[in-house]
Amino acid sequence: MRYRAKVGISFPLVYDKRSVVWRQYQVGESYGNKPPTYIIIDKKGVVSYRTDDTFDQTERMIQIIQELINN
Repeated sequence: MRYRAKVGISFPLVYDKRSVVWRQYQVGESYGNKPPTYIIIDKKGVVSYRTDDTFDQTERMIQIIQELINN
């Protein structure tokens, strides 16, 4: 993942080749979303953050992940 290295992301990102996560978390235009879609899921599987049609959310996502780690 070159993007991760470029912006310094150390947490895992999901490449959903078979659309399992896509369907489970209702991602895509068929669900009314416009790409890109960013979703952060906590340890319990609950969506903690979600945004659609907004680019460059790296700083906001890092902040949310840090909050989840600290709680």
